[in-house]
Amino acid sequence: MTKMGKMPASVLVDMGQKEFAPDPKFPNLVVTGPRTKNCSTMGLPDKDEIGTLEDILDATSNFLTGVTAKALVGTVTHNCERLNYYYVKDTMGIRNALNRMYSRTYKDYAYVISIRPDPQWTTYRNFLYPDEETRNWMDNDKIITKMLQQGDSLATPRNIRFEVYFKSDTERAVFVGFAKAKGYYTDEQLAKQTPNAPYEAIVSTFNKVTMDVISPMSFELKKEARKHNGFYNGWVAGKK
Repeated sequence: MTKMGKMPASVLVDMGQKEFAPDPKFPNLVVTGPRTKNCSTMGLPDKDEIGTLEDILDATSNFLTGVTAKALVGTVTHNCERLNYYYVKDTMGIRNALNRMYSRTYKDYAYVISIRPDPQWTTYRNFLYPDEETRNWMDNDKIITKMLQQGDSLATPRNIRFEVYFKSDTERAVFVGFAKAKGYYTDEQLAKQTPNAPYEAIVSTFNKVTMDVISPMSFELKKEARKHNGFYNGWVAGKK
């Protein structure tokens, strides 16, 4: 979930495509999908319509398979539309084929068809693929969700430890100085060396384990660590 302008949006993206982007086999972008018939004031479809939207996605993918080689890279639900993003080899006949599919099978839906060259996969890399701040939020959300599933209410503040590793003691010391200036504290493990890093820094804070607390802190520490060739290894929270 994210925001586009002032409206919420749901973005599904195949992050595995990042390794191959841009793929020269698929230089053209096709964006297509229906406008929902029933959506909330925030522009998201009603639950009873989700099944039909999924059916349209499946039908579109199957339909395009018969026309050209393709890669489905993402789906965006926003402003009462659910748009599917494909990179394709050949655009010849696609518009007519999609118009036939919608008019025959989903004639009650208004729809979008956009076809354009995008050999650098700019839309995928700069729009669909989450930026660093969003990926940081996703990583934190996984940890917090797991804690909630294990019965932790997260209501009680506790010790939160951030782990970072450095190539040199000097780089570690600069990072620790930054963290202390920000109000973090360190413990005795700071003086130990691990065989792989080899210089470990653990900085801690006593706080609530919520997204609005954790995400800004982890993002800031991650960026600072990278300035000094550091590797940010996540965080752990003490028991409630």
